Amino acid sequence: MRLLLSAIFILACWRWGNIKNWKQYYPTILYSVVLQLLYRFFVDGDYFLWKVEEDYFLLNETFSFLIITFVIFPCSVFLFLSRYPEPWMKQILYLAGWGALSVIIETVMFLMERVTYHNGWNYWWSMAFDLTMYPMIRFHDVKPISAWIVTFLLTAFYVIFFHVPLPGN
Repeated sequence: MRLLLSAIFILACWRWGNIKNWKQYYPTILYSVVLQLLYRFFVDGDYFLWKVEEDYFLLNETFSFLIITFVIFPCSVFLFLSRYPEPWMKQILYLAGWGALSVIIETVMFLMERVTYHNGWNYWWSMAFDLTMYPMIRFHDVKPISAWIVTFLLTAFYVIFFHVPLPGN
């Protein structure tokens, strides 16, 4: 499933992405990759809120995670930012559309048991997260320092609310 999704995103980037200006989006692509890797580092297999499960054609859960981190997320961020509209009404619809796309993908993955929820996290928390992800990506694109501050505050909320243990010494 993730290989198919990766192929779709790669083809979409090639077809509709602003390839000439990829460097413009690179910092925000790194932002999404770093956050994904930090999540993995902090939970370290002991306290997942959500977990990427093995895929049908991939070797294991770790490889699935790497495909998401280094192919699907970067492609989605690149495609999202490179087609971002100027008029504010179109921006609202665009954000809603990308949020809806994320919710659809998450729902399919959940129904196919390719993602599972743990330690108080559930489908509805994931929907809320999916709907805030693209506004945060755009926020980082235009105000990176402010976005990192908000990201830190949101992360602190999740850590406290879901009692995520911090890594030991």
